[in-house]
Amino acid sequence: MIYDNDKLPKYVKIAEYFKKLMESGEIKYGEKILSESEIVEKFKVSRHTVRQALMELNNSQYIQKEQGKGTFCIFREKDNSVKNIAVLTTYISNYIFPTIISGIEEVLSSYGYNLTLFNTNNEKQKERECLQKIIDGEVLGLIVEPTKSALENTNLDLYRELEKRSIPYIMINAQYDALNPAYIIMDDIKGGNIITNYLLQLGHREIAGIFKSDDLQGVNRKLGYIKSLEEYKIELNKDYLGEYETSEANFFPYEFTSNLLRKSNRPSSIVCYNDQIAVQVLQAIRDMGFSVPEDISIVGYDDSDLATATEVKLTTIRHPKQEMGRRAARFLMNMIEKKEEKLEYIYKPELIVRNSAIVKGIQLNKEPSSIIIK
Repeated sequence: MIYDNDKLPKYVKIAEYFKKLMESGEIKYGEKILSESEIVEKFKVSRHTVRQALMELNNSQYIQKEQGKGTFCIFREKDNSVKNIAVLTTYISNYIFPTIISGIEEVLSSYGYNLTLFNTNNEKQKERECLQKIIDGEVLGLIVEPTKSALENTNLDLYRELEKRSIPYIMINAQYDALNPAYIIMDDIKGGNIITNYLLQLGHREIAGIFKSDDLQGVNRKLGYIKSLEEYKIELNKDYLGEYETSEANFFPYEFTSNLLRKSNRPSSIVCYNDQIAVQVLQAIRDMGFSVPEDISIVGYDDSDLATATEVKLTTIRHPKQEMGRRAARFLMNMIEKKEEKLEYIYKPELIVRNSAIVKGIQLNKEPSSIIIK
């Protein structure tokens, strides 16, 4: 029997009837419900009324229609006693990611939430698989680092499904503009600009750049590099610009640098996408018989542990790492518990000056202390 409240439209009464059956477990998750014709017959109403009821159930996330198969119950009661947050990053255990995750976990645990980690290895298909698991699981929110953020996103439908299910999410390091999400990022254009300007101020004019092309961070850092050259009225030498995709990260920087140094007009300095790349570039320079910074200056980005791992201490841009993780977790908690709207934050770059870059043509006699320039 449907509700006796005559003030309710018939389609609402029918929708509420099915909601109660699903909430009580009489109609279980994945179970096929009555067809449109069967509902018309059962309640003696018009087909239009039934379609309105089904639309209400669909919009409320109780049913889902599968073409050629029928309409199925997708209602699952959330267990709010288990507070799970998913964290989806490109990598988990290397470079700056453990520190970011540590910051996230610190805040989530203080709020009584559990953390479930997923990683994509910067592969779109794996991002899709992880998102589907997250949607199917009992999570209350998601912190995500976009995968190959500079390329067309084939997984927007799953992010929209999160929104449809009222699962808040926040993006870190980059964002998908098509989604207009909550995000926390660095101003990577400014960062690329600052670190290239530093080399220019040291008298360098033949400045090469190596950047990642399938992530927005790399694209934006390259834009900052080009902006600096334009500000100094230096024409971009395309031979000095190296761009690589994720799949080439383990060999391209080394090979590109080696080829650069074989040229008669080799650069006096190199801007590297991040500290990982700078370490490869450092090795290539040494293998070609040159020294850093005496022969060639190099700069990194992120101020990772690698920046101080060798006797050449990298001048670099500081990434907020743990603080970014903490802020992302706090933002997500506010979105979940206080129902705040989508939040945004952009970190200003900080230049960390060490000994991997010197005034062009000057020998370095003493290692400088680290200097922070905002």
